[in-house]
Amino acid sequence: MTENSVQISIAIKIEDEEIKYKKAVAINELEEDIQELVQEMGHQVIKASIQAIDDRVALEVPESWRNAGTEGRWLISSLGAIKYRRRIYLDERKRRRKPVDELLGIERYGRVSKRVQEMGSSLAGTGTYRLAAKQLSWLIKTPISHSAIQRMAWEIGSRIADGEEAERRRIFETGGQLEAGKIKAPVLYGESDGVWVHLQREKRKSAEVRVGILSTGRKQIGKDRYRLENKHCITAIGLNSMKWQEQILREAHLTYDLEQTQLLIIGGDGNQWVRHSFDRIELPQEFILDRFHLHRAARRAYQDRVAAKEMVEKLRQKGFAMARHELIQQIEQAEGRKKDLLLEFYKYVQHNQDGLLDLEKRGYTNPVYLGAIEGNVDKLVVHRIKGRGCSWRLPGLRAMLALCRYGEELKCHAYQYLPVQMPEKMIHRLPNVEVEYSETIIKPMPILHGPDQAKPWVKRLSWFIHGRKSLFC
Repeated sequence: MTENSVQISIAIKIEDEEIKYKKAVAINELEEDIQELVQEMGHQVIKASIQAIDDRVALEVPESWRNAGTEGRWLISSLGAIKYRRRIYLDERKRRRKPVDELLGIERYGRVSKRVQEMGSSLAGTGTYRLAAKQLSWLIKTPISHSAIQRMAWEIGSRIADGEEAERRRIFETGGQLEAGKIKAPVLYGESDGVWVHLQREKRKSAEVRVGILSTGRKQIGKDRYRLENKHCITAIGLNSMKWQEQILREAHLTYDLEQTQLLIIGGDGNQWVRHSFDRIELPQEFILDRFHLHRAARRAYQDRVAAKEMVEKLRQKGFAMARHELIQQIEQAEGRKKDLLLEFYKYVQHNQDGLLDLEKRGYTNPVYLGAIEGNVDKLVVHRIKGRGCSWRLPGLRAMLALCRYGEELKCHAYQYLPVQMPEKMIHRLPNVEVEYSETIIKPMPILHGPDQAKPWVKRLSWFIHGRKSLFC
């Protein structure tokens, strides 16, 4: 050892092969030299491990397979680019088989390991493809192009989305079993909303992304700052309302112990598919019209914050029936544009009259932890998918939504992929449905949301109206 360096000696044994390293590392460049040494060792260890696996596989291949020699292959791993050789076989049908690649999960013509794909996909879910390419290139010390990042994102995101779709079909179309969740939730809170995204090279110019969240409450994390507890997010593109409800039902059962849940409090802006998002969760439900949208509609109609606040308070404390006559008088006394705005507000609150009263006015003592959907829509969709002139192909949008949901799991390489039964290509396209089943009835039906909503005949009527089964079956 000299005054300006440190002598490092490392021995690694893989099966019967031993790899030795002996290097003098300069003190003034200690961290950089050790990093290079670790990366070089990693290359050699991976190559030796692959060779050991190949030798072991050679002893276990079927006798009918014929050895066709060896081939070299480049692979970009999390330690950088490596080159290795493996045996090639011809099976009974004369097809080329590469057992080592199959064991390692490396697809035909693939040049990137699954770990690097997850790293690239996680980075792609937080920024542009070009930014993710720069970050990943710096991490693994190997040049990666933005088009390679796009392929990674499409591959991993589509794999996640295909697994979820296959699981939904297994449960709701073939009668498969559904595993119960572990989180206790005496009261469950649910919200949903949609956001429109620009498309490119598709038949339609835009598509609506559906977002839903479930939680068991919230906790304070700072002054006037709160965080939802046990939050679970659901996103979807190209699903009709029935499949969207099935997706929410599956996610809710997998996450929460619904046998212990006594009440489901749901919120939304009053849109038809939003109101019906949680219909398949067969629990007592109370709908609360989102207060942000209620205040915004009132301010738009009255053009006066004080008058708008007074009307909203009356609707929240006394309900639509007590404010109806006052609203009608205001409409009759108004003229022109103001009359049209008041009439529009009247129709809005009439259509959502079952969600106007505060929960305590309905006889409940449960706190209301709603109003977080807008922030979650921003975090899950808007920040990554909208803005900066972004427009998407439907397969890429579908994949990116999955990456935005599971970015943290992919970053830690902890996501558990679901079994895939490749769904038809139709799921990559928006279904040709001009009218959703939940939009066919425009007028409200209080019987479906009133005190009799839990009665069997009311449930049967609701299912018939929404097209899920016959009235007499």
